[in-house]
Amino acid sequence: MNVFSLSLLLILLPGCIMMSMVEGTQKSKADEAELPLYWGWFVKPEYSSSFLSRSRKLLADTLQDIPDFLKDVQNFTQKVYISDILLHYTREKPEEVLHCTAMFNGVYPNYSPGAEEYSEKQQVKDSVNQVSTLHSIGWILTPRTFGARIKLTNDQLLLWNQNDTEGNPPQSAVNAKKPTSPVTHYQSQTVFKENTTNQDPDVMGNFQPTSGFGSKAHLTLGCSPGVGAVTTGYDLVDLIRLEGINSSEVKTYDLSNGGWLRNYGEGQWVFYPTKQFLLESTFLGYDSGTRGLEASLALLCLLCSSVIISMFKELS
Repeated sequence: MNVFSLSLLLILLPGCIMMSMVEGTQKSKADEAELPLYWGWFVKPEYSSSFLSRSRKLLADTLQDIPDFLKDVQNFTQKVYISDILLHYTREKPEEVLHCTAMFNGVYPNYSPGAEEYSEKQQVKDSVNQVSTLHSIGWILTPRTFGARIKLTNDQLLLWNQNDTEGNPPQSAVNAKKPTSPVTHYQSQTVFKENTTNQDPDVMGNFQPTSGFGSKAHLTLGCSPGVGAVTTGYDLVDLIRLEGINSSEVKTYDLSNGGWLRNYGEGQWVFYPTKQFLLESTFLGYDSGTRGLEASLALLCLLCSSVIISMFKELS
């Protein structure tokens, strides 16, 4: 063994021992304490792709059919053409399926209040990997977000743990989105699946179809540049509040494909369709990515071990 190899061995050996000790400690803590970043319903890929395309087509058709809507959206997006408006609202991770968050845990050790208690509920444990249907009953469009409104079933409400009255936070809290490349879903080769049904009687023609517990449930379809996906929920809460104020005085437009569009002022628009979309979804926890860091540490330790073993073989 030459001097260089011996020196490298002396450098790597203590580091690998320390790293193994740290990794073992982190792993034992993670096994005991680490929770998913959030729990929620994840739309099956074929339904997710189809619904994204359907939603963008609805937006494009409505922009073309209703001049007042187009003029207002052109004003707050600073885009002239409909194609550019569609690309204005992007998703931070376009490769991921749509999801509706039921409970946000945060990252260990700074979990949200009640996160550990929620994860221990038998209802939550029994629901993991279970398939249910999300009912999308409408859409919202604001200067910041484009989203779908979800009406949860009674069983889904048992898993719901969000603040349904939390409106817009300070601006710094929502400007969390990383720059993304515009993505369109029209050219995808995915086999689309789409199920629709007529609106429930209590939703049809009701300009406040959801309120109270569970009303913040939504899917984020796109955000303006610099805006985080969490903002969609805040915008929906504010719109629900507006729906309950002077509802009869709000400007209402008939949609050519059925339903209504309403303007609540300051770029706040809500679609009330005559049909709802049924989206097959799976209840899961979304990992925060910290386990990926552990995996990287483990890989590095493995590489160090391989180098050390090779050196001993050379020595012998």
